[in-house]
Amino acid sequence: MPALTFVTPVFEAEVQLLGLQARSFARHAPSDARVVVLDNTRRGLREVDALVRAYGALAPRVRVLRPADVTDLPTTSGWRSQQILKLAVARLVETPHYVALDAKNHFVARPDDAFFVAADGRARVRAYSYTEHTLRPALERVCRYLGLDPAEHVGRFAATTTPFTLDREVVLAMLADVESAAGRPFAREFLAHDLTEFFLYAGWLARRDGTLERTLELTDEPNPVVWPRLATPQGVRAVLDAGRDLPVLGLHRDAVPRLDPQATAQLAGFWAERGLVDAPADGVALVASMRARYDRERRRRQIRELPARVLNVGRRALARGSRR
Repeated sequence: MPALTFVTPVFEAEVQLLGLQARSFARHAPSDARVVVLDNTRRGLREVDALVRAYGALAPRVRVLRPADVTDLPTTSGWRSQQILKLAVARLVETPHYVALDAKNHFVARPDDAFFVAADGRARVRAYSYTEHTLRPALERVCRYLGLDPAEHVGRFAATTTPFTLDREVVLAMLADVESAAGRPFAREFLAHDLTEFFLYAGWLARRDGTLERTLELTDEPNPVVWPRLATPQGVRAVLDAGRDLPVLGLHRDAVPRLDPQATAQLAGFWAERGLVDAPADGVALVASMRARYDRERRRRQIRELPARVLNVGRRALARGSRR
């Protein structure tokens, strides 16, 4: 299998999760993997050298980029900017495929050669129904933007969760097409129409090919993540059981403050079993440290991003008006 690039954006609230991800790469990632960290913090990561060392033998192939290294970002919230960066970074990726991650994702086993890219060269991407999904309006909005009939796609479409494998040449073609049709930079067009990165990528493929499956192998594999609603002993156990035979597990930052001692101990024990921490006590201490800074970082980010959120509301209103 050709080498893969793994791309992870990070902001202040997820720096410790990124550290856990780095240690998971050192233990379980493919030995020829390349890594791009998109440093979306306000002032830049403080201990970049220590972070890079945490990747172990992969450290020489780790790049830490700031948003300005990737594209010219208009003022927007961090969540929206990270969506843009995951696509715009294709211009700097050197491998045929790259895998978009969030800091919540970490390796818990070494993936086999066909986990991210099938033997026939198609990117493997999860898919499911959006008929009752909270993101159905976002999918329908992207479909309308692309001139697709949403009714033909809500029944089954590509997932929006990470890991998400992207074909670099497809992303580059999509970026060029969007910019050519819009007559303005991709980031501005993306924000003006309130688009979503993976819906746009997959929708563009559906429009170009008439199907997703020419370029994607759609799978029904579970994506085990400890979401906030699952931050209970029963929920964590179910996630760990689902992920025991898969190479990637997830812990969402908003789940951290909800983890009680029993759920924390389960998660920490699993991390130790898979070599992400030296001992369960280290995992418990990591969760405690993340919990301590959670509220502080959330309040700071809410204040910092208030102007951008106001701008985004205005952009959405303009986009809705242009569709009438």
